[in-house]
Amino acid sequence: MKKRVLCLYRVSTKQQVNAEDDIPVQRRECMDFISRMPEWEFVGEKLEKGVSGFKVSASKRDAIQEIRQMAERDEFDVLLVFMFDRLGRREDETPFLVEWFVNHGIEVWSTREGQQRIDNRGDKLMNYIRYWMAGGESEKTSLRVKAAHSQMTEDGVWRGGKVPFGYRLVHNGRMGKKNRQLYDLEIDPEQAVIVQDIFHMIGEEGMGSLRVANAVNEKYPNSGKVWTAQTIRGMVKNPTYIGRLHMNDIQSEPNESLRIVSDKEFSFVHYTMQNRIPRKERLTKKENGDYEESRWEKSQYSAKLLCGLLYCKACGGKLVGCYNMKKSSDGTIYYPVYRCYRGSIKARRSPNEQYSYSAGRIEETVLTIVKAYFASFTATAESVWKEQVRRQIRNQHDQRIRELQAKVDKLQNQQSHLRQEVVDSVTGNSTFDTDLLKSLLQENSAALQEAESQLLACRQEKEIEQSKLQSMCEQFSNITAWAAEFDQVDVEQKKMILAKIIERITIEKDYKIHIQFFFTQEKMAEAFRAANIQISESKTWYVAGA
Repeated sequence: MKKRVLCLYRVSTKQQVNAEDDIPVQRRECMDFISRMPEWEFVGEKLEKGVSGFKVSASKRDAIQEIRQMAERDEFDVLLVFMFDRLGRREDETPFLVEWFVNHGIEVWSTREGQQRIDNRGDKLMNYIRYWMAGGESEKTSLRVKAAHSQMTEDGVWRGGKVPFGYRLVHNGRMGKKNRQLYDLEIDPEQAVIVQDIFHMIGEEGMGSLRVANAVNEKYPNSGKVWTAQTIRGMVKNPTYIGRLHMNDIQSEPNESLRIVSDKEFSFVHYTMQNRIPRKERLTKKENGDYEESRWEKSQYSAKLLCGLLYCKACGGKLVGCYNMKKSSDGTIYYPVYRCYRGSIKARRSPNEQYSYSAGRIEETVLTIVKAYFASFTATAESVWKEQVRRQIRNQHDQRIRELQAKVDKLQNQQSHLRQEVVDSVTGNSTFDTDLLKSLLQENSAALQEAESQLLACRQEKEIEQSKLQSMCEQFSNITAWAAEFDQVDVEQKKMILAKIIERITIEKDYKIHIQFFFTQEKMAEAFRAANIQISESKTWYVAGA
């Protein structure tokens, strides 16, 4: 009676499923091998398409489980594979899978490696070594692939995968193995407008991810996808929008042709989303089991204006916005407060510290300081100091550049004459000694090189100072613009403005508040003094703090 043969074919990746040299080759090899075994007959085959024998356990591979069930029902006698690594590449599992088949009366064969026997300890050892080596090859392959993908990412080459919203694929002539076309990213103009709008809603209008998702679904119904809060949160973390391809923690250098938003806007939106603390609405349960909305204290303060900026002086933890509950004859009332929960846990060890603060008192104090901060930056002062700084930077560097350029021109002229004298000395038309001329020429070349280096450094220093000035001017202009609109915007937009001007707010017992601004006139004055720039206009520099 002939032995019934079941074949198993497997490929690890989806790209191999339709390839001409993978599953069809395995099938052909197995069929040829069966034809050379007169006592064998083919009864069926199982295919695994895009299943890794290293990453996926046998317990999660449907084909393996079906084959085991068939073995238990005695439906075949021989399990044939192209090579034994088609069964798997896990040294902690596959040898025991093979042993299981053998113990159930199934012969395990490979067209290239013959029959795997488990007759003695030597067979068991060879069985284990075979899959130990196969696992090592998989690990090496994985490392090679990861290294290649890391290098592609560092070089700014698109390595495949899901295309981020805002981009599309284009073939620029790159070809891969087997003459396969490779694609690169480029900006999709229509989708890029939506991406920019999303960042604007979060960064400028202070909208949360859910509100942004609802707004985009309503504003762009034909965008091609349904937007959710989770999609928005994942989107604002993607550095591709600032032109940086990424793989885990590896990022490429910025590619301006892929940039949709600026670095400044991306960093601020990312920071804002990380520090956003959702506030749950509170409901009161009635006696009949229904819920009704609780009464809130009627106040202009919300306990959310300063979330992400407030820090506890006692423990260094962040304060979060919440509500204190107070029950009265009219029902439950909630009062907005800022509370340090980490400090509250440690309160037993520091009973004299304060960990809960009235939102009204804190926000009123901070808003008073912020208005004074805005008032210190006047339009008149802006025009005065900007013009004075421009003039002084221009005068200081331009004069030095002119002096160095004159020195370089003089040395170049001297070098030209010395070279001519050397030529005349060699031909006998000069009275100067050749060695003396060579020595003078070397000294001149060294002095010229030093002067050219000083000139280049001075020009670079001028560019750096001008760049710093431009940055400070932009900050100054932004502050004056925010000051003009601060009183008219809503709470969410106020929160965005505060996050752009305030680094952190520290609060301690008895409502002692200290505010650290990113940009103050004191810091501006220090920068001017470091650059030897004097501002003649007298003014009172604003001190950060309360």
